[in-house]
Amino acid sequence: MFTACRVSTSSIELDAPAAPDQLTVQRQQYEYKGAGRCDTTTRRGISFRADYVLLPAETKANQVINDSVQSLVRSSIMGWLDTTRDTRQPTDLAAAAHLFAADYRRIMNDAGMMGGCWELEIKGDTIYVGPQVLTIRMETYANTGGAHPNTFSTYYSFNRATGKRLRLSDIVTDTTALAPIVERIFRLKQGIQEEQTLEEEGYFAGTGQFVLPEHVGIGRKGLIFYYNPYEIAAYAQGPIEIVVPYRTIREVLQEGVLN
Repeated sequence: MFTACRVSTSSIELDAPAAPDQLTVQRQQYEYKGAGRCDTTTRRGISFRADYVLLPAETKANQVINDSVQSLVRSSIMGWLDTTRDTRQPTDLAAAAHLFAADYRRIMNDAGMMGGCWELEIKGDTIYVGPQVLTIRMETYANTGGAHPNTFSTYYSFNRATGKRLRLSDIVTDTTALAPIVERIFRLKQGIQEEQTLEEEGYFAGTGQFVLPEHVGIGRKGLIFYYNPYEIAAYAQGPIEIVVPYRTIREVLQEGVLN
């Protein structure tokens, strides 16, 4: 089911990118209603819902972005499956949901477990629409019988002229120079003094060096650096979001990305 809506982010703070324009998006919603859906009485089965946006397929670039978004949603489902038992790659959301249901049945049968539904919910929306760049945030909630549910967010930025997905190296010229700027704001937000090591404060730094997160998004106020649970801290810490104002990283921004 598609619902058209207009996205506008015209309220831009000082030193932010050029004023964004409006974009018509189509909201796609899917709910699994096939065999094995969650039965709240017996507490068996799966519940799967997806709610995300696509662009009007009026340009080649928009279609490239749409293909990427749909692939990312499918991948969000496939990431929860035992791919060593089933290597099929679904071409649409319904097929991916059916594989999710089949994986649930197989694990329940193998383990002899008598109850507990699996829940998976994916939400995707635009967080920044600019003349050159579109950024989408995907939020996933999963409860597949572990010690606790998992909730995490992922950020994806696209070049609106080509549809190409942007990596951090497409947004900044020097990640080595960027890291200490992000670390300074990270420490300030988390209340970590300069002389304290991240390990001493319970953060995961591996080699002792501050590590940029896997997911970075272009936002209205600045670049968004998002650490999901377990990425740099224990689950109890929850997600950590750092917004670095554009004025503080102006010298390392790729020319023309935000104009």
